[in-house]
Amino acid sequence: MQLGRSHRAPMKFPIHFTAPDRSRTYIGETRDVSTSGFSVQVKTDDPLPTIILAGILPSEIAGDAILCKARVVWQGGLAGGTKRASYKITSIARQSQERLDALIDSSVDQLIGELQSLSTFADLERDQLELLLQFARARECSGDVNLYGNTTLQGTGLFILVNGEAVQKNDPQKRVFGPGSVMGQWSDPAATPVPKEVLTVSPVRVLHLSTALAHEIQQKAPALAMTIQRALGEVAAPPKLESAGGKRRHMRMNVIQDLQEIPTLPAIFNAVMDCIENPDATPRELSQIIRKDQSLTAKILRTVNSALYGFARRINSVHEAVVLLGMNQSANLAITAMLLNTLVNPRHPKQRPEAFWEHSLACAYFAGAIGERLSAKPQSEQLWALKASRSRAAVGAAAGDAKELQPLRNHADDEGRESFEREQTIPVEQLFMLAILHDIGLAVLYLKFPEHYTLVSENTKDFGTFHRAELELLDMDHCQLGYRIAQAWNLPEPIPTVIAEHHLPQIWCEDAESGERAMSLLKEDPVVTLVALADLLTRHAEVGVVQDCEPPDIPPTMIEALGLTEEDLAELIDLGDAIKEKAEALFRGMSG
Repeated sequence: MQLGRSHRAPMKFPIHFTAPDRSRTYIGETRDVSTSGFSVQVKTDDPLPTIILAGILPSEIAGDAILCKARVVWQGGLAGGTKRASYKITSIARQSQERLDALIDSSVDQLIGELQSLSTFADLERDQLELLLQFARARECSGDVNLYGNTTLQGTGLFILVNGEAVQKNDPQKRVFGPGSVMGQWSDPAATPVPKEVLTVSPVRVLHLSTALAHEIQQKAPALAMTIQRALGEVAAPPKLESAGGKRRHMRMNVIQDLQEIPTLPAIFNAVMDCIENPDATPRELSQIIRKDQSLTAKILRTVNSALYGFARRINSVHEAVVLLGMNQSANLAITAMLLNTLVNPRHPKQRPEAFWEHSLACAYFAGAIGERLSAKPQSEQLWALKASRSRAAVGAAAGDAKELQPLRNHADDEGRESFEREQTIPVEQLFMLAILHDIGLAVLYLKFPEHYTLVSENTKDFGTFHRAELELLDMDHCQLGYRIAQAWNLPEPIPTVIAEHHLPQIWCEDAESGERAMSLLKEDPVVTLVALADLLTRHAEVGVVQDCEPPDIPPTMIEALGLTEEDLAELIDLGDAIKEKAEALFRGMSG
């Protein structure tokens, strides 16, 4: 199982990391670690890099190091030159991921052992304690700290003291809380008013539970709920079982086992990818690959001859379609058809499966529209450098000149240190493929982990967005799930990075302490920022699956970072209805 809905186990290990340009090495300590990220503490007066190559050292054996690439989510500082930051893992070696998972499992076993030694929880079975750790946030605090001033849920919920001592300030009874004590508010505010201050007397280890989880814990872990209520002196409410047999579900995603059951993509998927990445490939070579699959051939010809493209005459061969559409657009159709054939379950009862793909297809069309808008801007106004691709000259005039987007160096950052940029160009047409793949983790969450998907959906209103609810309620969000799928399918960069990071630009805009900070992060990888904007536009237009409580706002910082204007944004938003129609039409053509 995994530890805690905050994805964090308090584990202190040495860590060393560098920026990708290797300009400087930083040595510090992790404050906590999870299967998808970690936070660090480093003594330095320099800003910490936003993108890092990291090595976590859980033992003195160098071969046990956990090697990964990560991107900052939050960064702050403390007095005395101590910097803190939280990083999200964007790529990790397979063996390192296995070591990291084992590390979390070991931490869980240790914490369960501590809980079993406490009289409060001595009567609970292990499965109930595992559920407790899935619901709770684990954290360590030093002495003389107000627990309720040290939580992001200011003044709500309860704390379970695992070790150490604490005292409630201004308590007439002068109670001292020790290991096994439960402090705070559960389901009835009148019965257990929130303590204004609970001060730690010594360093403590605690578990925090939000009152928003009370009903769910009663459903899934009635014995645990009653234990908590007894510890608080509340009257235990009758537990509500979720089925007649009273069967309770564990909410951990067994990713390694369940992803093995996801169908692999057909062999020609990789052949198509290799073909469009080969600068010397020709339309005839791509059409020969597609023709090996009769079903794929039929879907592409049906779509090309539909009203979606509106050619004046009927297209009778794949080669002719590839020549007319161009290499990238033809590959996009082939990839779309193969993905839909692999990850659509029309028998799922709770959600139209097409809703997920209509969202991804609309996002792909928005990404293309953003790319075309950027390509039309004068060079001096672009964040992107655009050029004709000489390597694709063999495609000829029938396919058109393939324009490419390449991040320009941010000269404003040249003083002191330069921003890291990937040394590659992205064809405008390839933005479609990146965008259609960005949410494969969400489709798999829905198809393979329906109970987890339902849990998040039912609680989204408490967190505002589906992704925020995932971060609180699950041990892995759909970005990390999608990243693991991309790894299993051996998809080339930048696809896995875009999948893993596509929600980070929105988080930066919402949480960055300054606009300049958010702008710097957004400009470091414009491809991710572009796909994130396309995703926001799709959600704003409510195309396909609608999960957020309200349509999201489009951050002005994101628009500015891409070199767009308010007029550009207004025109992109106006495309919503047309893009919705195109997405629905393409889905019908590709899924039939």
